[in-house]
Amino acid sequence: MKLKRFTLSLASLASFSLLVACSQRAQQVQQPAQQPAQQPAQQPAQQPAQQPAQQPAQQPAQQPAQQNTNTANAGGNQNQAAPVQNQPVAQPTDIDGTYTGQDDGDRITLVVTGTTGTWTELESDGDQKVKQVTFDSANQRMIIGDDVKIYTVNGNQIVVDDKDRDPSDQIVLTK
Repeated sequence: MKLKRFTLSLASLASFSLLVACSQRAQQVQQPAQQPAQQPAQQPAQQPAQQPAQQPAQQPAQQPAQQNTNTANAGGNQNQAAPVQNQPVAQPTDIDGTYTGQDDGDRITLVVTGTTGTWTELESDGDQKVKQVTFDSANQRMIIGDDVKIYTVNGNQIVVDDKDRDPSDQIVLTK
């Protein structure tokens, strides 16, 4: 029983060490100017949590995590650019106004006030549908009724995409 508990504790500690190493690596890539100030503060915080019986066993677990970090760093700047590209770019938050456009023959009117708005579809047969809209600029998401969409702001235009970013589903609304 003690061996299982020790093994489980060791596995948890190894996972935690790997998580910390990856987290530090992500911080280095995202915030290279702030990283030197953060790293010393994080290392002492880890030391008191370690128990003397686990320190020798932890050393091999930390070394592979550090080696993986160093291996990833050995690739140069190519590896550093990839994580930043996969993250959404925060959109401007001051997009208040009325935007209009077309979607499959329907006339779309989007009225934005702050982080909310109204999406109105005027169909070619005269039917009108009105949906509430909520914007999440940090994640480039807008929720139209129950549909989650991706949006980008380009000057006086808002481009609305499905999650798959299929160009045929793109809606361009102009202010």
